[in-house]
Amino acid sequence: LARKLFAYGEQDDYFDDDANCLGFVRRGTEDRKAGLACVLSNAAPGQKRMAVGKEHAGEIWTDVLGWQTDEVKIDDEGYGDFMCPGTSVSVWVAYCVIRPGG
Repeated sequence: LARKLFAYGEQDDYFDDDANCLGFVRRGTEDRKAGLACVLSNAAPGQKRMAVGKEHAGEIWTDVLGWQTDEVKIDDEGYGDFMCPGTSVSVWVAYCVIRPGG
């Protein structure tokens, strides 16, 4: 469902700094602006600093799969520090996108 709702637009991969943890960002499109950030680990818990875009600066993002209870605030440059539990995956989207009435 997360892929169907949010995985649109160009993809930026974050594969190079940790062989056991990777991430990617889908930036959204003109008609589906939300996008997503995904982090996967096949070992210990992982974290990736990834750019979701300056247009998301100040937004709060949450893990729609519910594995991570912390929130990520996107900085002024459009970056966030996204986490996932060990041997798992977390899919992050803007909180206002998933909040009822948001």
